[in-house]
Amino acid sequence: MKTLLLSLAASLPLVLASAVAPAAENPLPTFDKAHTAIVITDPQNDFLAPDGKLYGLVAENLAELGTISNIETLMKTAKSEGVALAVDPLVYTRIDIDWSRAGALQRQLLDMKALYRESLNDEEGFEGSGADFYEPYKKYIHDGDTIVVAPHKMYGPESNDLIYQLRARGIDTVILGGLVANLCVDSHMRALMENGFKVYVVKDAVGAPGTDAYNAALVNYSMIANGVLTTEETTKALAN
Repeated sequence: MKTLLLSLAASLPLVLASAVAPAAENPLPTFDKAHTAIVITDPQNDFLAPDGKLYGLVAENLAELGTISNIETLMKTAKSEGVALAVDPLVYTRIDIDWSRAGALQRQLLDMKALYRESLNDEEGFEGSGADFYEPYKKYIHDGDTIVVAPHKMYGPESNDLIYQLRARGIDTVILGGLVANLCVDSHMRALMENGFKVYVVKDAVGAPGTDAYNAALVNYSMIANGVLTTEETTKALAN
């Protein structure tokens, strides 16, 4: 066991180097666009708008990566290339506040009413709220073709209908981006891989609360996903 742990520890720098190395070293994947979806987690105001409750946690990483414009590029590419686009928001409501088994971060989010709306059936106060979609993305999300799944409640899609919606459309490959890199994106990657999808994570279309969290996410992406791409590489691959 000690030998195994030492071997894994020694391999981590190589994995991280692979995650951040110029992607030109690796051939671009070939996507069957009829069976591929771009999935974006949590494209919401509390993460992406300057007055969002969680924006300050990820703002530096968003700026460094160009995340906000890169996510929009992925959405545009989905529409122009005929690839399915799905968004998977994280939303808490009034009936969630009193959860007795919330995890540490969940409890903080519930207490501060981040990503919050009173009820999924009540539009009052929702427009422009922290739980609402980031305004520049709405023209892609609300075009009548985008798959908008039920909110997830923790970090992965186990508690919502994302996997069913993808399978019901014959999707077997996911190109993944969104917020937060080391939490919801990481959890979605793992769940989708566990459910038999091919997953490619777009490493500059995510955002994390700091460099350490981002680098930790990159290590996991490189070890678990089928591939790690940039936005530019993704658009080139889908244009072929």
